[in-house]
Amino acid sequence: MASLEQQIDQLTQTLSDNQGRIEQEALFAERGNLMFENNMLAFKEYFPDIFDKFLTHNPSEKFNLFVNANGTANLIDYDTAVPMYSDNPVTQVAQQVKTSLAKPELSRINQSAVEHLVNETNFLHVDLMRNIGAVYNQAKESLEVNNKVDKHIPSLVIFGVGLGYHLQSLIEATTAAYISIFEPNEDYFFASLFTFDWKRFLLTVDEQGGSLYLGIGVHEDELYETLYQRAQNIGAYSIAHSYFYQHYPSKKVNDLIAEIRLNFHQFFMGWGFYDDALLSIAHTVKNTEKDISVIARDLHVPKDISDYPIFIVANGPSLDNDIGTIKAFQDKVIVVACNSASTALIQHGIIPDFHVALERTKATYDFLSYMLTDEQREQINLLVLNVMYPDVLDLFGWCGVALKGNEAGTSLFHLGEFLKHKTITPTIGYCNPLVGNTALSFFTAMRFKQIYLFGVDNGYVDPEHHHSKSSYYYNQSGSTVHKPLKMGKEIRVKGNFAESVITDHFMHTGKEQMERLLQSFQGTGLACFNCSDGTYIENTIPLRSSDILLTHSGDKRAVIDTIKTSSFKEIDTDLNLEALLDFDVFTEMCGMMVEFLEKPMHNRSDALANLLESLRYLYSFKTGGRYVHLYLILEGEALYTSSVLLSTLYNFGDEKEIMPFYKQTLNLWIAFLKDAPQNYRERWHKLSDYSFDYSKPSV
Repeated sequence: MASLEQQIDQLTQTLSDNQGRIEQEALFAERGNLMFENNMLAFKEYFPDIFDKFLTHNPSEKFNLFVNANGTANLIDYDTAVPMYSDNPVTQVAQQVKTSLAKPELSRINQSAVEHLVNETNFLHVDLMRNIGAVYNQAKESLEVNNKVDKHIPSLVIFGVGLGYHLQSLIEATTAAYISIFEPNEDYFFASLFTFDWKRFLLTVDEQGGSLYLGIGVHEDELYETLYQRAQNIGAYSIAHSYFYQHYPSKKVNDLIAEIRLNFHQFFMGWGFYDDALLSIAHTVKNTEKDISVIARDLHVPKDISDYPIFIVANGPSLDNDIGTIKAFQDKVIVVACNSASTALIQHGIIPDFHVALERTKATYDFLSYMLTDEQREQINLLVLNVMYPDVLDLFGWCGVALKGNEAGTSLFHLGEFLKHKTITPTIGYCNPLVGNTALSFFTAMRFKQIYLFGVDNGYVDPEHHHSKSSYYYNQSGSTVHKPLKMGKEIRVKGNFAESVITDHFMHTGKEQMERLLQSFQGTGLACFNCSDGTYIENTIPLRSSDILLTHSGDKRAVIDTIKTSSFKEIDTDLNLEALLDFDVFTEMCGMMVEFLEKPMHNRSDALANLLESLRYLYSFKTGGRYVHLYLILEGEALYTSSVLLSTLYNFGDEKEIMPFYKQTLNLWIAFLKDAPQNYRERWHKLSDYSFDYSKPSV
């Protein structure tokens, strides 16, 4: 038992420790409050929305910001109820940053397959990509993989702010052109306002010329979509080579990083490219000369028919199981066939009410001319986008056209409309990359509320059963006669009814686009039932076709007539779009981009700066203004090309070794830009000439 003297000494020490802690806490409070004031003034200047939000922020009852024995700040983690940091967080985080930089999590794209693209369409884009891809592969064979974080990088993505101990160290270790910081917990960020010098951080990023995005309070489930949408808005080059840093453990953030790895291809798909953009202009101009119906500004169908059931039928393998159901209900629903699905339906005696086509090349005309008779097409209504090969619009009894967003042709059409009428026709969203996306976009835009999906598999269980066996892909014995197009790596994802199904990057992007479209209609009363035995689609209701119960009754022919008269209008054929092509301005744009790209460069940092300067110049034409159509002619090509250029620049060697290879790829892009103005003058009116002989089996 301790003596009285020892007990007095222990009590004295405890009192001294408590006094010391009280003094430390008082000192921390004084410094913290001053830090908060300075930080808030900085946010008022740089991010006024954050200033407004956190000026009156009230943290939850769990909030516990406390002082360690050494005077450093610490925070109780909400998930674990234990301190987020050790007793010495500064040393702890310094080691974390050092470890991360030594073995970084880098987003890199393997561009090896680009060299081997097949150019069946004779597109300039494919030739350019093949040539750049060949140099990429030379660099890959000649140099070691670059596994370090360079001094200057395109993108830094930080998951977790915590108390901010890591942030200044990271931006001093590497200068990133684009910085994205995500902190799902608003209370953690609030705490960092007392502990981290955000003012210094913001000034540093500003002085470095960086672009900073702060996603504060973005739920973990929404982080991927936020990152994706940001890349879409400012350019996927902003995420093409990223250093990912995770500050504190979180299963949800771990899952998010895994999701980014799985879906990283989506950042670099669906852009279109130069030849596509010229076809967009040529086809749109030609289509505006036709006597067709274009989607109306107020395209919503009357409420009394909005509950009429819509069956969207794609050509996935599970369609074979549901043909009988569709046939039984065909007189009580609107049957919408997605391109080749028409061949399967007609074989079973089902004439679709609407046929939807997406692919803009002449091959669509060849397919529909060969696969459907004149009599069959006369009974069917056609739905297409303005970029469709013009002769397709004349094949069916009636044709309705919608405008596709983010297209050079659409922007040109809008410009002509606005100059003449001061109003523009709306576009429909998320309508690619698959024709099922187009069909769903049409009927959600019309505000139909009961939509059923059949054969919208976006994948398959059996690689040999890739489409409905009633369609043109198979002969009468069930053997494949036309191989399906496969794009991207095969992956397994959650199934609608099965545990998992096989898909590829292209079809998976179609699934994700459907999910984004349906999410945009949350709260509108839309019920989308997925009867397909394929990939699971968020915001749909899985439903076996045998469980369908239809409650709406009405005159089907009257519903079809109402769609054609209420959701569509006659197109204005007198917009004089040719006068708005702006050849001279396009020449100036290409010339300025070349000027930026030809500036002297000696290492990765110089090369990155020049490339980003050219891209930012191009993106200055993106929003509004007179020349958006010119921006869209180059946007897709610039994104595809810069993606491979950045991969070449950062994937291999050190910043000196890689330069000869990078300069070869860059010179190919520069040569393309120098030729583009004359090519635009000569080809703007050329329609697609890519044909396909569907009478000849491909296998």
